[in-house]
Parts: sequence; structure tokens; C-alpha cells
Amino acid sequence: MVLKIENDCEADSISLKGAVAIGRTLNAEKVSLYLHFEDSRIAEIGGEVIRVTKSKAFNVINFLKRFRQDSAKLVAESIEGDDIYLEYTKAKVVRGKEVTIGPGCEIDLVEYQTSFQQDEKAIVIDSKKV
Repeated sequence: MVLKIENDCEADSISLKGAVAIGRTLNAEKVSLYLHFEDSRIAEIGGEVIRVTKSKAFNVINFLKRFRQDSAKLVAESIEGDDIYLEYTKAKVVRGKEVTIGPGCEIDLVEYQTSFQQDEKAIVIDSKKV
């Protein structure tokens, strides 16, 4: 099951577990996405605190999917926030004050103001302090 929103989604705080497809912008002060089962697609994400992680829920299906190369990812054009932590995310641009790129990420460009950390299992093509 996938939550589908054709246009924008705006909230004070949003926490989603599973798959989501948002055609335009997801905007919230706090964004928490827990990925599992299939890819999520969001054109743009904006917020103060943004967390994208693999779901920690244990079940046999989740356990077996960890061994697949094509396990669930978030696909986005741009992600912009103050405090960003990403896992299993493919994005063109990530902009933030404090940016941490975790395992499974493929990012074209990271622009950061204060700090930038990259997991050894992540791919970042270019990063710039702005």
C-alpha cells in the first residue's frame, strides 16, 4: 500500500512508515520517514529536522529484503532543511546546516553550512560548504 498525494503536503510534523508518493513538495517542521517494502518518491522535501531511515520493525519479509540490492529507497529531486539525516536516499540536491548522509545513499550534490558527514557506504558526487 502506498500513500499517494498528487500535489503538495504540508504539516507541522509528519511521520510516515512504508511507501509514499508525493507529486510536489512535502513541507513540515519535522519530517520522519521510515522506509520498507518499496520505493518512495517525493519531488521536494523541506523542513527543519528531516530523518529518512530504514524501518527497524522486525519481521521475516523485512529481514529477507535486507539482502536484496533493490531494497526500498526514497527518490527525491531536492531535500532542504536545518538538520538532515538520510539513509537509502537517491537525490539530486541536499541542502542544510547539518547534513549526515548515511548508508545506501546516492546524492549528486550536498550543500551544507555547518557540518557534513558521509557514511563509507554512501555515494556523494560533490559537496560544498556554503
